[in-house]
Amino acid sequence: MKNRGFTLIELLVTLMIATIVAVMAVPTFASFLARQQLASDVNELISVLSFARSEAIKQRSDMSVVFSPPDAASSNRRPESCRNNEIEDDSGENSEESIRYRYTGGCYWVVKSGAGSQILRVGQSANIASPTQAFSLTFQSLGDADISNCPESPCEMTLKTTEESASTPPVTLVIRNTGSIRRKESES
Repeated sequence: MKNRGFTLIELLVTLMIATIVAVMAVPTFASFLARQQLASDVNELISVLSFARSEAIKQRSDMSVVFSPPDAASSNRRPESCRNNEIEDDSGENSEESIRYRYTGGCYWVVKSGAGSQILRVGQSANIASPTQAFSLTFQSLGDADISNCPESPCEMTLKTTEESASTPPVTLVIRNTGSIRRKESES
């Protein structure tokens, strides 16, 4: 009667082949995950901007979208759900205005303008690359956008992966004063 099974050498060769395939697949998979996260962040940002615009039209009230980039010191605190890794920078003066807050990730939120300034929606993204300073844009009751607080006109926001190894091209969103939100075509 002959024993059936695998020899130790056959198992080692199979394990070595599986290891080689796994080592070759990991960088591709990491790049895939970075591309998927970027696409998800772009879609979420478009969704938040569209939500603010539609709520402004529906409620006939101004809706602002406030952007707080990472590592930008600000005297305004973020909403509670965006206060991850909050660092207080004190200028040395003993007043409430002297305290500035710094955060590690990017955050944006929709605020109903006017008395009470109710926060309607909050989002976070580490992939927002520009603009690098805090700003806001306001959608008005007819759907137009007041982009005067944006660093440039029309208002452009660029998102890119934080992975240096990912070869994913950045995505730029353009918000015009008509309220339209579009992806900027790449120059390649």
